[in-house]
Amino acid sequence: MPLTLRALAGTGLLAAPAVLAQAIPAAPPPTAREATAVYTDDAPRIDGHIDEELWQRVAPVTGLIQVWPDDGAPETERTEVRIAYDRDHLYFAFSCYDREAGLIRAQNLERGGRNDRDDHVYIALDTYRDGRNAYLFEMNALGTQDDATITDEALNTESFSWDAVFRSETVIDERGWFMEVAIPFRQLRFPEGEDLAFGLMLSRMVNRKNERGIWPRIGLEFGNSFTALAAVSQYGVLRGLRGIRRGHNIEIKPYVITGVQRTRPDLTLADTDTDFTRDLGVDVKYGLSSTLTLDLTVNTDFAQVEADNVQLDLSRFSLFFPEKREFFLERSGLFDHGNLRSTQTFFSRRIGLTEQILAGLRLTGQLGRFSGGVLNIETGPGMAELFGSASTNNTVARIQTDVLPRVSVGLIGTNLEADSTYNRALGLDAEARFWSNSMATGWVTRVWDADSLRDGQAAGHVGLRLQNDRAGALATFTSVGTDYAPALGFVRRRDMREFGGRLHFSPMVRIAALPFVRRFILQGDANYITGQDGERQTTYGRALLRADFNQRDLLQLHVERESERLEEPFAIRPDAIVPAGDYASIRAGLQGATDSSRPLSGSAGASTGGFFGGRRSDLSASMSWRQSRHLVLDAGVNHSIIDIPVDNGAFDATALSFSALGAISRDLFARALVQYDSFSRDVQANVRVNWIHTPGSDLFVVFNTAHHFYGVGEDRFDPRLSSTLVSQLAVVKVTYLVML
Repeated sequence: MPLTLRALAGTGLLAAPAVLAQAIPAAPPPTAREATAVYTDDAPRIDGHIDEELWQRVAPVTGLIQVWPDDGAPETERTEVRIAYDRDHLYFAFSCYDREAGLIRAQNLERGGRNDRDDHVYIALDTYRDGRNAYLFEMNALGTQDDATITDEALNTESFSWDAVFRSETVIDERGWFMEVAIPFRQLRFPEGEDLAFGLMLSRMVNRKNERGIWPRIGLEFGNSFTALAAVSQYGVLRGLRGIRRGHNIEIKPYVITGVQRTRPDLTLADTDTDFTRDLGVDVKYGLSSTLTLDLTVNTDFAQVEADNVQLDLSRFSLFFPEKREFFLERSGLFDHGNLRSTQTFFSRRIGLTEQILAGLRLTGQLGRFSGGVLNIETGPGMAELFGSASTNNTVARIQTDVLPRVSVGLIGTNLEADSTYNRALGLDAEARFWSNSMATGWVTRVWDADSLRDGQAAGHVGLRLQNDRAGALATFTSVGTDYAPALGFVRRRDMREFGGRLHFSPMVRIAALPFVRRFILQGDANYITGQDGERQTTYGRALLRADFNQRDLLQLHVERESERLEEPFAIRPDAIVPAGDYASIRAGLQGATDSSRPLSGSAGASTGGFFGGRRSDLSASMSWRQSRHLVLDAGVNHSIIDIPVDNGAFDATALSFSALGAISRDLFARALVQYDSFSRDVQANVRVNWIHTPGSDLFVVFNTAHHFYGVGEDRFDPRLSSTLVSQLAVVKVTYLVML
């Protein structure tokens, strides 16, 4: 266990729990929207056996309501959730009864892995009761954990990169599965006060039935069965929390790393460069108060971060690679501004992309109606340049506030400062949520740099979405200036004015001839893009028909039409240039996927149609085999056949991937990823072994290698070889969490 030090303030503090227990009245029974935590001075043993005397005197939360597949109906398998606390922890005891316990799905042992393929539960806590933000804890039927932060009632892949240190253990028997959870209050941030109430949401997934139950009831009018979990404004209330222990909590996580890297700078030569790594650094988390957290990092190293998935670029716009580094991902939603993955004012991946992160700090938290944070990071060629003329300062400041229930406004500022240049951005945004899942949004950002007299350094967006559980409409307008380039942001396309719209209808139907279909989705999309001069650049329209089956199988058909005006030629590959001109095309495609929680699952898709005056066909397929809880194999292929009327315009593009996840236990697992793409002709392999030797502390062993396979006519240093080593890396990294 991590080292924990507590200063005891004499015998008065030691006697406090007994006094507190006498002062707290008996908890009232839960209702449809309220529950009360029961105080205990005898902490339960977290082992999954719900047989302690404590749990016998706690009235359970029951009556979870389905959000899927039968929205509003009672759950089909009984669930009971008991809640208790002491001065340091919040405890939950789940009794997930199942009349067919032999069919419980419980396979994932990887922390942060695919719990969605198993029976699992969620606990969400809105500690400030602001109706916007919450902590989310996920555990499957083996007790395997994941966790997330919900920001502005939004939940996405990046949300799950927050890592909390908490305990969960389960027992599976003939009655179902049972779990105990202990969440330290020190992992949460909450307001001052001795009598607290948190927003609370509880959810259970019976995987084989594709059934999700929620307490309190949150219906499909707030999104699908997953996004409904993020409807923080609809959470119930957890009362009865008194006398929680507070303090300036400090978490220190030093690391030691050693490794060797071998690279070949010139593939036509046999020479390689070898570098040895021996380094150390530290991350510090300091709870300045119960509402503010300061994170510090020195000589940060991300050797253990997963490799990027290979993407083939067949367009003239930038590819987006998501952030995967833990330091940036925790509470990353606080810094969101702009259109995600398209026109972001701040994109953390720009920091440390070409330079080492030497030191940094992040301050995040909430004060009353105000929430936000500050991020300040120094990058450079090495620690010797920290704060020197060769280093670069990267700063982001963000603040948001609620002006009305479900209405917020915010500001963001970014600054990149180097010895001879700077780039600054200032943005304003507003968001109003109303009815169930409807919202209006708007933002604007202006950039200044060393050549601040240039025009076209602004961007903005307004949007209106009207949506319930059956139908929806969306209208947007986005403008991006010709020279809009926030140095710490991501901009996929400049010099444009985009008008967008969407209509969709998703009735829940029962057709006698199609009893396996649960819902149809009809959707139409349209986009019209001009330059800032008003000249048309792109028009796009798509019609989509999708069928969601009773399980998580789906089938989708789409037809799309696109016209594109190229003002100047672009290289679709180094030896194939698409000339300027007007192009129009019609494409159609069919995709399908099976329920990924089955032992064997997969997906496939095919599309074909016009492409820059020629033709393009795309084929994709993936397969996953869950051999057991100890081995999962995944494979995928994407293949494009291009034939356009230019020199070297007939070619194929292929990307292949294979991954294997092996797990000994919830504390020891490894993943291998092998990828190939026909553009680079590189085979890349990434192997990462993770041993959680104590909670919050890891031992990583990482091995990366890349080999280049020669094509016809390529130069090589030895014609007898069919491939050449490009790079090779082997690293061992150890972290250890100390709690003070």
